[in-house]
Amino acid sequence: MKRTLLEILSGLAVLVVLASFHKQISRLNNRQDEVAKLQTLVRDAVADASAKRADETARSRALADLRSKLHDLEQKLAQASYSSSETKALREALAQTRKQAELLGEQLKLDISRTRATVDAVHDEMRTYRTSETKSLEQTRADLALLARHVHRDPQTLTKELLGPAVQLNGDDTVGSGTVIHSGPTPASNKTETYIITSYHVVRNILADTPRAKKEGLAITIYGDEGKIEAKGDMVLHNPTIDAALIKVRGNQKVSKVARIMSEADARSVQVWDPVFAVGCPLGNDPIPTQGEVSSLRNNLNGANYWMINAPTYFGNSGGGVFHAESRELIGVFSKIYTHGRGNPVVIPHMGLFTPMPAIHEWLKKANMGFVLDNSTAPRRESPIRLEHLLAPAPR
Repeated sequence: MKRTLLEILSGLAVLVVLASFHKQISRLNNRQDEVAKLQTLVRDAVADASAKRADETARSRALADLRSKLHDLEQKLAQASYSSSETKALREALAQTRKQAELLGEQLKLDISRTRATVDAVHDEMRTYRTSETKSLEQTRADLALLARHVHRDPQTLTKELLGPAVQLNGDDTVGSGTVIHSGPTPASNKTETYIITSYHVVRNILADTPRAKKEGLAITIYGDEGKIEAKGDMVLHNPTIDAALIKVRGNQKVSKVARIMSEADARSVQVWDPVFAVGCPLGNDPIPTQGEVSSLRNNLNGANYWMINAPTYFGNSGGGVFHAESRELIGVFSKIYTHGRGNPVVIPHMGLFTPMPAIHEWLKKANMGFVLDNSTAPRRESPIRLEHLLAPAPR
């Protein structure tokens, strides 16, 4: 039975990977069509320019002939040895030849202007294509990186990018989570400042059951390259409506692990079924990840809208990060777990609500704290793709 289940799961995984490959192939085919269209455009433009160049050459020769004829007529007329009727005919021929030369000259100028316009249009099209192709290449690299992460997930990279920025917040009777989103210089100072995003109710409860934390600072456990670091911090900004709070860590020590933040525009594109990781410190444990999907984008509660995930969560996850599984960027702050019943409520771990990143972007930018979301101190995303990522054997 176990073997059958594993075979089914493996088959589903293969189908997902194949679907991703087909998507990439489709995009590449579309780009090949774009290249073919551009090549046709260039060929047509070159042919048109060549034809116009031939017309210009013919008209230039005709203009030269007319000017030669005009010169001969002027010389004959200057000899003044003709009769009055012949002189009149010469004058008429001279006037007609001048008119033809002027018309041909104007036509030649017009042809040259049109040829230049055609060449300029092709140049503009080529510049536009180069810009588009550069963006397409960057997108292809990102897509391949995403595909590689689906096929071969590196546990060390996942730990560094998702668990590394997680922190634990502690009170006498309260435990919660948070995420480091900035650790470095700020616009107002060259000194290192570290900021943590969490849920407001976590900080509120800690300050309520641990009054000394108001003076001594909130107890924070940071998980960095050096191991656990015990620090103190203060809430510098909060918004009870969206259940969000910003904590500034005391001191100027730089934290090695900082989360990447999803942009507001990208966060507004998140959809139901998008894969996610929920990271937190349930029941006071060190940070652990759980995996699931976005299951709802509309959950109004106390005047704010929350998104729902079906990744398992529990007490202590509050304040922790919710990351998009594909980009590994922070898309929100975990806030609440559904419970059922009144006397002895039962926790529903697969129905968790979190504050979405668009609301956090709006809140922090209005408070002139948007710099903590600019990813300037977060590690760069690993974009280079190696073929062995796609060909790596599955772990046994």
